[in-house]
Amino acid sequence: MRLHKIARFPKMMLWAFWMEGIETRQMVKTFVRQGRGKIIKSSSKQGPTPEELKQARDQLKDLPKFLPFFMCIVVPLPGVTEGYVVLAVTLESWLGHRVSLLPSQIRSVFKKLKEEDEVVIEVVEESIDIEVELLQELQKDQGRLN
Repeated sequence: MRLHKIARFPKMMLWAFWMEGIETRQMVKTFVRQGRGKIIKSSSKQGPTPEELKQARDQLKDLPKFLPFFMCIVVPLPGVTEGYVVLAVTLESWLGHRVSLLPSQIRSVFKKLKEEDEVVIEVVEESIDIEVELLQELQKDQGRLN
C-alpha cells in the first residue's frame, strides 16, 4: 500500500506542475481580455466574468509560490525541492494554514495523500474493532465450554 503511494507521488507532482502551467496560461488570457476591453472600447468580444477575474487573481498569487519549484527545475540542486516542500508543508500545518507557501495544485496533491491516509486509518480501525468483537465472542464461547 505504501509502495503504491510512493510510486504514484512523482506522477501526481508532474500533473500538479502541468495544471499550474495551464492555470497560468488561462490567467494571462483573462488579463489580456480584460486589458483589451479597457483599451479598445469598441471590442466585440466580451470581457472576463468576475469569477474568471477571481481565478486569475488567485493564480497570480500562486506565481511567487511556484517560483522556487521552477528554479529547482531550471537549476537542479539535489535536495532543494524536497527540502522546500517539507519546510512549506510543515509551516502550513504548524500555522494552521494561515500561511500559504505551496501553489494550489501542489497543495491539492498533499491534501489527496492526507485524505487517503485518513481513509486507510479508518479502515484499519474498523477492522481492529471487528477483530476485538470476534475475540470477545470467542472468549465467551470458551467460558461456556469450560
